[in-house]
Amino acid sequence: MSMEVTEEILSTFDTANIENMIEYALGFSTQKMGYAGQEQVVEALQHGNCSVCEYMRYGLAQKIAEYLGSVDNTVKAVYIYEPEYATAVDGAMPDELSFSRGIHMIAWVGRKTAALLSLIDVLGSNLAQKFKQLGCPKANALCYQLVVHIVDDEEVLTRTGYGALVDSFYVRPIEIWRR
Repeated sequence: MSMEVTEEILSTFDTANIENMIEYALGFSTQKMGYAGQEQVVEALQHGNCSVCEYMRYGLAQKIAEYLGSVDNTVKAVYIYEPEYATAVDGAMPDELSFSRGIHMIAWVGRKTAALLSLIDVLGSNLAQKFKQLGCPKANALCYQLVVHIVDDEEVLTRTGYGALVDSFYVRPIEIWRR
């Protein structure tokens, strides 16, 4: 990737976006848990409540998808998925759900670009820093990981790589944003 592309990405990236994403995820978690305020969400996270963390990750994924779509007009749709189900591609799903860590997404794009990959890296590292500040005692490095697999039309149509997950019968990811 050229230095020019990286500088352009960094110059247009605003850390206020991260604050807005965290704020949205806190509000989303507050509503889903039926709490009176966001302070209760933070307290629950600091006590290691994994259910609250799952809502936080889903709320963050929604805002990440929206953001990716707003800054790159080649993004067609964004999905969230559970990685342990992704190993079965067209086989039966596991009997039990194990809580996966981090946010795992698939972005379906018209064309792959180095700029989008750079943006995802910058977004992931900034989100990890902010998410860590919430202070879950059970958290490890995987909890703060943002994994976004970029797939293009050919991969979706030929069902290769992560493109096969987009319409897999057994591993159906959840579409969280569409252009």
